[in-house]
Amino acid sequence: MSSDYEHFLRLFTRDQLRVLAYIRALVHDHAAANDLFQETSLELWRSFATFRRDQEFAAWALGIARHQVLKYWRTRDRDRHVFSEALLAEISTAAIGMASEMEPRQQALDECVGLLSDRQRELIQRFYGENQSAAAIADAWNRSVHAVYKSLKVMRRALLECVETKLGNESA
Repeated sequence: MSSDYEHFLRLFTRDQLRVLAYIRALVHDHAAANDLFQETSLELWRSFATFRRDQEFAAWALGIARHQVLKYWRTRDRDRHVFSEALLAEISTAAIGMASEMEPRQQALDECVGLLSDRQRELIQRFYGENQSAAAIADAWNRSVHAVYKSLKVMRRALLECVETKLGNESA
């Protein structure tokens, strides 16, 4: 049992952000998407015994997430903004394809973030990871809000260039 648990955790922690991004792409209510991610995570663990080891975990997990999203939308059928199951299936298929295409980009981004200074990584963590406002960061660091936004802009541009360079080098 513990080896299955460890194997599941290893696979799940590697792909959990993909699953969350997939759910958020289909469910725009942030709180509902987070709840759905929790339900999906539990269902993944409950169903892990059915996971075939020769299968790609991310594709399997996204398939389960797809079923959870469809179930969520079926329960909201009174909402006039609900899409048909056929459209949701089409969007879902496209999102799964996009998720697999994003893996090399995510790896390149991780490498590029690793090249940043500790202070720059802390800024990214505070702003994007912890959702702190620029004003809160500026106050904590005794800087202006403008300086925080300027730093973020410079880092985003540098990260984009770094990622594009890494992806360009891999395809060459």
